[in-house]
Amino acid sequence: MRLAIDVRAALDPRRTGVGHYAQQLVRHIPHADPDDEFVAWYLHARGVFRSRRFFADGGAPNLTEDAARFPARVFEPLSARLGIPRLEWFLDFDALLATNFLPPATRSRSVVMVVHDLAFRVFPDTAPQIDERWLRRFRGWLSNAARVIVPSHAAQDDLCAMEEVDPDKIVVIPHGVDAEGIRSAGAKRVEAARKRLGLDRPYLLFVGGIEPRKNLPALVHAFARLDEETTLVIAGGKVRWFPDAADRLREVVEALPEPVRRRVILAGYVSEGDKLGLLAGARGVVYPSLYEGFGFPVLEGMAARVPVLTSNVSSLPEVAGDAAILVDPHDEGAIVRGLDELLHDEDLRERLIAAGLARAARFTWEDTSRRTAGVLREVASEGGG
Repeated sequence: MRLAIDVRAALDPRRTGVGHYAQQLVRHIPHADPDDEFVAWYLHARGVFRSRRFFADGGAPNLTEDAARFPARVFEPLSARLGIPRLEWFLDFDALLATNFLPPATRSRSVVMVVHDLAFRVFPDTAPQIDERWLRRFRGWLSNAARVIVPSHAAQDDLCAMEEVDPDKIVVIPHGVDAEGIRSAGAKRVEAARKRLGLDRPYLLFVGGIEPRKNLPALVHAFARLDEETTLVIAGGKVRWFPDAADRLREVVEALPEPVRRRVILAGYVSEGDKLGLLAGARGVVYPSLYEGFGFPVLEGMAARVPVLTSNVSSLPEVAGDAAILVDPHDEGAIVRGLDELLHDEDLRERLIAAGLARAARFTWEDTSRRTAGVLREVASEGGG
């Protein structure tokens, strides 16, 4: 069978969680299912003049790449408004995995959608890119897609509560974490990241895009109430759909008293190497988000042997289990108390580190890929056309 994967999000130079998911999946799924052929499909207008392979380092003989020679600024509006060009104009496939909510235009019904979260419904004011046309397409595909993959039972519950969708077509497949890659960050990488950011003291780390649901003003205010010399590093850049959030966060930080303000570092988007170094060197990972469909940084902190604080809402307790400090993200006092425990309760820290390693080991890209390949094969065998 020929199974296509839309990996456009993986090629974003500033990948967020969806891009990370697409990148990891396309690297692992051919090995999880060596009997089928996989095609990584993406847009690459520059390939007209010079072709390039983006996933050759995966070393899988059953993975090929197919680049549509269209600029995204042309392809996206045409696809959204006119339903052309269609994917089958570019390649033959038996089933398609749409890794970023909506698939490219196609008349095939052998489509598996991945719905990462319902943030655009829970916080509609922070998702201005979601207009009525997008919602119509989304709801149309919820009806027409052969399967819908979600990364958590919390996301499944949200989808069933907020949209009309056949619950029998929803499949829960948690994302993975590259625990081995994260643990490979050595002392040199830690030191390089610390030097780049001027970190000369212990620090807490937040990793993620800067958007309202990440609850960063509350985190900053809670951190400001701690009486100590720890630094807070916020590693993440503006998101295209709500760039004002980063500016608002900067205003919150600049309004802090000077002794606190100098201990809050807005690092912006960091490279993968620096992210690994920051994770490995952190005193703790803090992620008090208001809403997540999954929550990659929780597992990344655990895999890095770092204790984690996160929220007790949406998917986060499901991902964290008993291996993190869980706090009410709406209660600043609860965040303060949690941060204090994370920093100073050594018995708790040791327990969380051990529990976190065991927890992270349960979420592998091999398992995610094997289960996803099974869904694609099942859909392909049904022959939805």
